[in-house]
Amino acid sequence: MSGDLIAIEAIVKRHPLTVRRIVRWAECDPAGVVYAGNFPEYMLSAAHLFRQTVLGARPGQRDFGQSYGTPGKAISMVFLGPLWPGDVFDMEVYVGALRERTSDLLVYAARVDDGSPVFVGRTTSIYVSIDDRKKTIALPDDVRAAFEQYHALTPDVPKLLDQVAR
Repeated sequence: MSGDLIAIEAIVKRHPLTVRRIVRWAECDPAGVVYAGNFPEYMLSAAHLFRQTVLGARPGQRDFGQSYGTPGKAISMVFLGPLWPGDVFDMEVYVGALRERTSDLLVYAARVDDGSPVFVGRTTSIYVSIDDRKKTIALPDDVRAAFEQYHALTPDVPKLLDQVAR
């Protein structure tokens, strides 16, 4: 095993899209507990992988080659349990509210070893014109259709997500 590469993050399931992550020592404070500021990064990374997978984007492709941008509008999180170096946890991603100009993704994270919850969160994206990033636009039809199709395949949203869903 010496010299083998170990991924710190990987998609392990498609419905719900589940991203498995291994905590690195560098993500922890001197006491060996994951620094709270890393939890939003975990959630946003899972949301990014979700968008790449569900919308068919290639990694690094800006706004999926579309005529719109998707900057973040808001995030909300509730911390439910700690993590330490080497811990493995899964983040399940669900479609939340689809509004006129914004959409939500909901993330439920739980430890792999005992299933205990780690955090729940919501990330909200707003849709803007690629030509004028200050001008909001309606949720694109292709995004709405892809998110609705995904939601139909993953309707059982964990009850804990009620803490962050609106």
